[in-house]
Amino acid sequence: MYYKQLLAAAACVGAAMASPAALAATIQISYTGAADFGQGAVGYDTGYLAPNPNSPTTAANVYIGGDSLSSSNTSYGFSSAGQFNAWCVDIYHWMVNSYSYTVGTPGDLAAMLTSLRPGPDTGTNRVNQLILLADEVYGSLSSLTDSAAFQLAVWEIAYGTPGSSGTYQINSTDPGFNVGSNTAAAAIVEANGWLTHLNTAAITGNYQLSFLNDGTPGGATQDVVVFSRAITEPDSLALLGLGFAGLFGVRRKL
Repeated sequence: MYYKQLLAAAACVGAAMASPAALAATIQISYTGAADFGQGAVGYDTGYLAPNPNSPTTAANVYIGGDSLSSSNTSYGFSSAGQFNAWCVDIYHWMVNSYSYTVGTPGDLAAMLTSLRPGPDTGTNRVNQLILLADEVYGSLSSLTDSAAFQLAVWEIAYGTPGSSGTYQINSTDPGFNVGSNTAAAAIVEANGWLTHLNTAAITGNYQLSFLNDGTPGGATQDVVVFSRAITEPDSLALLGLGFAGLFGVRRKL
């Protein structure tokens, strides 16, 4: 009896420590509004961007900011609370209100960006820069301007052209990604400040990136990324310890 319970409990501990990739490959998502950092939806800023879902070259008016998504599937770390914020990495499609997304890896996103923006700055480097951006500033996001700035920075890293020093900057001339003169001025200033100090700013968090994509070559909805706190080794050991503490609790009851 004891050994059977030990093996069953150990399996539960192992499942809790498994990576999201080991879980189901899809997740049903519903769009619920603008990003919510814990005090209610912060709303969207506006501006003219190119490319956009209407045109690959001509600027069009779009909302700028993170999205709040919900799901009844709480199996993934990022969806465990049922609600989470997501950020567009697909400037060519609008978002569908409800969709079954494929849960991809950073490598999947890197492959997509390499295809869309071939050149010396690979998709892998762009993804690494996105994760670094999150590690530096994500924990401080709380306002409408923060949300718009983070979304602009994500777009710039994903699609923009880095300068000679390798630094990304949002401007009105970059053919890879550019903004109109009436675009969320305060958000641009904040985003460019983050991008200027990317690689040198203090790391304030440890985030992992999940890539939610529609898995459709023609594109049915907007692909997004989700940033969630990564489980560190001490956290994993603590989780394992809790699991074995539970085992001994079961043993004492026998």
